[in-house]
Amino acid sequence: MLAFSVFPSARLVGDPTGETRVMALMAFRAFGEQNDYPMASTIALMMGVVELAVVAVVLLWRSFLYKGSTGGKG
Repeated sequence: MLAFSVFPSARLVGDPTGETRVMALMAFRAFGEQNDYPMASTIALMMGVVELAVVAVVLLWRSFLYKGSTGGKG
């Protein structure tokens, strides 16, 4: 959850009435406030899948942009 760095931004840009939520805050509430451990685990796994998908897309995008030399070690 710390890798997403959303706790400060959730407090700064979130709606005070609670209409806007981020996944990390939802996982924290499911775990800490509601004691719903399976839901907290599910949300955490979904966050991991989303993060891996974003990293894969960025790496794929970078491989298409780079057109440098491909040989040698130096």
